[in-house]
Amino acid sequence: MKGGYFTERPLVVVGATGRLSSELIFYALLQRFSRRLVLCGGSEERLQGLKDEIEESGFGEIEIHTTLSMEEAVSEGGYLLFAKSVQSSPTTREAMLLSNAPFAVECGRALSAVRDKVERVVCVSNPSDLMGLTLLVHSGLSPERVMSLSSLDTERFRRTLVRRLGVPPRVLSDVYTLGSHDGAMAPMLDRVRVNGTSLSEMGISSEEEVELVRAVRYGGISIYKQRGQTAYQSPAVHVLRMLMATDREPFELPTARYHHSRRYPHTFGSLLTKIDSQGCHHLPTKLTARDGAALEGAFASIERMRQQLIKGGYLPDPSEWECLLQREEELVEMI
Repeated sequence: MKGGYFTERPLVVVGATGRLSSELIFYALLQRFSRRLVLCGGSEERLQGLKDEIEESGFGEIEIHTTLSMEEAVSEGGYLLFAKSVQSSPTTREAMLLSNAPFAVECGRALSAVRDKVERVVCVSNPSDLMGLTLLVHSGLSPERVMSLSSLDTERFRRTLVRRLGVPPRVLSDVYTLGSHDGAMAPMLDRVRVNGTSLSEMGISSEEEVELVRAVRYGGISIYKQRGQTAYQSPAVHVLRMLMATDREPFELPTARYHHSRRYPHTFGSLLTKIDSQGCHHLPTKLTARDGAALEGAFASIERMRQQLIKGGYLPDPSEWECLLQREEELVEMI
């Protein structure tokens, strides 16, 4: 802690007046993340309203700068949340892909001029994995510094297991949801252990497994129907943990970041990771053939949408990425 704050670098929020961004800003202030805020949005009036609300919350001597310009917002680098989306958000990943891609391109290009000043970027603008990839390629940042939120999918898997099996969370281990952040996401059924016992050894039927996967993939929609609004608080909590991860207190839930290997070439998705002081790093993992097949399907979904970005002119061909992005060794081993 420097001067009572986690960092002296600014917290930059692109798309600051959105619900998730606003939650993150107030949580960050409560946790004394930084006394310097840079808020970027598309409306001066809304930005001023957000600034006024922050100032009347009694957080003390904090610096708040508002701007409509992404280039100005990122000029000093720091820690960045990218949450810029079209005002009337489309409802499908495919529609959001081409609507939000221009913002990711713009932000990436703005960051490319200050890449040495950037500590960490977390992307939540949907589809977050593809927007993270777009921002990364155009920024030229190192892959460990650009990530997107996917850990909620793992926590949803854990919550589902607790409720369906009637067990406390402490008896669960190796609970992971990997791959894409959509209807093809892959809960790793064969890895799960309940007091050291696999789901198959517990006698869980194939029908019950199908229902587990369905509950994980569509749990976010269920929250929307139950609450009458999209979830904002839980993603904001996870984003702050990602931004504040250090060697001493790492964030070890699966996080989406760039990955390149023979098995999953030039992609951006969730694998086993650890976020520490240096950024987000992959961890090796072993998967059964069944879990591996599920993961293949998830990355195939990402690849299809990546090709749409290339066709739309928002991404160059992957052959042009090599100068920007390091190669990764094979991390996933099938057993």
